[in-house]
Amino acid sequence: MDLQKLNQEQYKAVTHIEGPLLILAGAGSGKTRVITYRIAHLIKNIGIPPYSIVAVTFTNKAAQEMQNRIKGLIGPIGESVMIKTFHSLAVYILRRHGEAIGIPSNFTIYDDHDQESVIKDILRNLNIDPKAVKPSMIAEKISRIKESKHYIEGGDITPLLPKFHSFNFPEIFTQYHEKCKAANALDFSDLLVRTVQLLRNKEVLHKLQSRWKYFMIDEYQDTNLAQYLIAKYLSSETKNICVVGDDDQSIYSWRGADIRNILNFEKDYPDAMVITLHRNYRSTEPILNAAWHVIKHNYNRKDKSLTSHRGDGEPIIVCTTNNEYGEAEYVINTIVTLKHRECYANKDFAIFYRTNAQSRIFEEFLRKENIPYVVIGSVKFYERKEIKDIIAYMRFIANQHDSVSLLRIINTPARGIGASTIEKIRDAAYVNGVSEWDIITNSEAYAYKLSPALAEFRTIMQKLIDKAKETPLHYKLSDVCISILIDTQYKISLEAENSIESRGRLENIDAFVNSIFEYEHLHPQATLDEFSQDISLLTPADETNGTIQDAVTLMTVHNAKGLEFPVVFLTGMEEGLFPHANASDTEEGIEEERRLCYVGMTRAKDRLFLTGAGIRRSWGTVKNQEASRFISELPSQLCEFKSYNSSYDSWDAPTPSSFNTFNARSRKNGNSLQSVITDSRFKVHQRVKHPSFGIGIITTIQGSGDNVKLTIQFVNGFTKTFLERYTPLEPVS
Repeated sequence: MDLQKLNQEQYKAVTHIEGPLLILAGAGSGKTRVITYRIAHLIKNIGIPPYSIVAVTFTNKAAQEMQNRIKGLIGPIGESVMIKTFHSLAVYILRRHGEAIGIPSNFTIYDDHDQESVIKDILRNLNIDPKAVKPSMIAEKISRIKESKHYIEGGDITPLLPKFHSFNFPEIFTQYHEKCKAANALDFSDLLVRTVQLLRNKEVLHKLQSRWKYFMIDEYQDTNLAQYLIAKYLSSETKNICVVGDDDQSIYSWRGADIRNILNFEKDYPDAMVITLHRNYRSTEPILNAAWHVIKHNYNRKDKSLTSHRGDGEPIIVCTTNNEYGEAEYVINTIVTLKHRECYANKDFAIFYRTNAQSRIFEEFLRKENIPYVVIGSVKFYERKEIKDIIAYMRFIANQHDSVSLLRIINTPARGIGASTIEKIRDAAYVNGVSEWDIITNSEAYAYKLSPALAEFRTIMQKLIDKAKETPLHYKLSDVCISILIDTQYKISLEAENSIESRGRLENIDAFVNSIFEYEHLHPQATLDEFSQDISLLTPADETNGTIQDAVTLMTVHNAKGLEFPVVFLTGMEEGLFPHANASDTEEGIEEERRLCYVGMTRAKDRLFLTGAGIRRSWGTVKNQEASRFISELPSQLCEFKSYNSSYDSWDAPTPSSFNTFNARSRKNGNSLQSVITDSRFKVHQRVKHPSFGIGIITTIQGSGDNVKLTIQFVNGFTKTFLERYTPLEPVS
C-alpha cells in the first residue's frame, strides 16, 4: 500500500505500530486520513488481522466515513475492522458478555424519548405535573450523575443529588433506576457505565483482549470518564492504544468531556510516543496565526502551532458596529459584496454566534435581502417554542376569539389545567356556539364551574387584556410583553428550571423582548393588534420547509466543530457574550471559551471576520459592551480594524462619532466598546426615584446637552428611557 501521499508527520503516525501513541491533530491537519491510512497499513502492509483492530469515534457518520475510506484503500477486507461509536461498542460488549454482571442479552435500549417517558410516568405517580417539571431537565441531571466518578466507582452519590423545593429528586432517581431494571432497559449513560463495570470482570476482559489487539480512539479530547476507562481497560494488556485529538478543541465539558484525559495521556502511558500534525490544509496562514495567538493564552494545553499548506491570505477583519443591528447589516452587506466581487455562493458563508438567541437579527436581514439561509442545530428564531408561546399570549390578548392561541397558553407554563379540563371547555364552547374564552369569562351563564386554576388563569389574562387596551396611550407593547413574562410566571418558571435548555430559552426571550423595543421605535403608536399582524408576516408556516442547497449557514460555534467554510463570520465578540458570562467565574470556564473561539476561527478557509457591537440590548435595557478579551489577544499586524454604523437606527443610540474603533486597545485600556461623553447630573448605577414608577437604578446614560437620555430599571420590573430635562428625578441614598 502506497504511503507516499502522506506528509512527514502523517507518515510517522501511520507507521507507528506497537505501544501507546498520541496524535495531536490540529484543525484541518488530516486526522481522518491518518486514522484510516494507519488501519489500512496495519492490515495491508503489516499483516494484522482486521478483526483484531477496533476504532472508536463519536458519531455514526464519522464511523461510516472511516469505514468507507478504509474500503477504498484496501477493498472489502476493510469491512472486518470494528469501527463503532462508544455507545455501539458498549452494546456489542454487553449483548455478548453482560450476563456476567446480571444484564440479559436481550436488554432494551432507552433513547432520550424513552427516558423522558419513564420520567413522566414517575412524575405522575408522585402527583407532580410533568409540565411543571421538565422531564428533559430531570433526564439530563440523571445522566450527569450516572457518568460521575462517584457513581462509576460505587461511591456515595448523595452529595450529587440536586435539591428542589417542589419535588423529591432522590425519589425520582431511585424510581427511575428501578423502572429501568424492571423493564430490562439501559439508557445511553447505562451503556457506558455498565460496560465499565463489566470490564472489571477479569474473565470477560481477557476474552475481549484475546481478540482485540489494536485500539484507535478518535476525538479523544471529548471523552468522559466512562469512555476513558473503557479505552484504558481494553488496551491494558497490549498497550497498543492510539488516540487522536486536539486539546485546543475540547469544548464539551458541559456534556461531561474531560480535557485531562488527553492532557494526561503521557502520565497514563509513560512510554507513549507523541506526534503532532502541524500542517493545516484548510486555512490560510493569517487565519491560523491569529487563532494561535488566541489559544496560546490558555495555560492548560499542549504547546503546538499549525503551519498553513495554502500560504498567505487576506488579513482578519475585526469590525465594531454601533449596535447589533449594525452588526447584522455589516455581515449581510459583506456577504452581498463578496458574492458579487469574488463569486462566492451562498453556501460558502457561515455566521457563527455564541448563543442561539443571536440568530434573530441575522435572519431578519437575510430575509430582507432575499438570501436563503439554514439554521443548523436549532429551529429558526420565530419557530422556537418559547417565542411561539409569547406570541400566542400576545395574539390572544389582541384577539380573545383566537382559540388556537388560547389552547396553547392555557397551561403554559403548567398551572394545573389538564387535558380533560381543556376538552370540557372546548365541548361547552361548541355546544353553546361561543368561544372558549366566553366559557371561561362567563362560566356562570353557561353553567360551567371553573376550577381554581382556571379562575386564576382568567384573572391573569383579564388583567393583561385590560392593560393592552391602553396601548399606546399609557402602556407600550414592551410593557405588555414584560407583563406577560412576569404575571404568567413564564420567566420565573424557566429560571427555576435552571438547565442548559432553559437558559437558552431565556436568552431567546430576551432577544424577542429586544425586537419589540425596536418595533416600538419604528412604530411609536402601534397597537397590539398591529404588532400581531406584523409578526404573523415574519413567521410564515412554510419557513422551515424543504432543504435549500445553496444557502448561508447560521449556527452556534459549538455546532460548527468539524465543519469548514470559505468565509466565516464570528459574531458577538463581546465580554459577557463571548466569552459567555456563565463561564467568566473560573479560569477553566474562560479557557473553554477560548478553545471555543479557536474552533470558530479555524473553521474559516479563505476569509475570517470578527464582529462585535458597541451597545446591545438585554431585556430591553441598552448596555455598553466591552470588546471580548480574545480580540485583545490578536496581533495587530494580522488584522484590519474597521468600524461600521448602521443606517438602521432603532436604538436611540449615540451618534456614530461617539464610538471608538473596535481594536485591541479597547480591552487593554479597560474601556468599553462605546465611549460616550454626557452632561448628566446623574451617574450610571445611581439610585433615583421617579414620581410615577418609584425607585430604580440608572443603567445607561446617553447623549449630551438637552438630549441626555437615562435608562432606568425600576424595582417593579419595568425599564424605561427618559429625556433627563423633562423627567423629575430625585437621587436616593
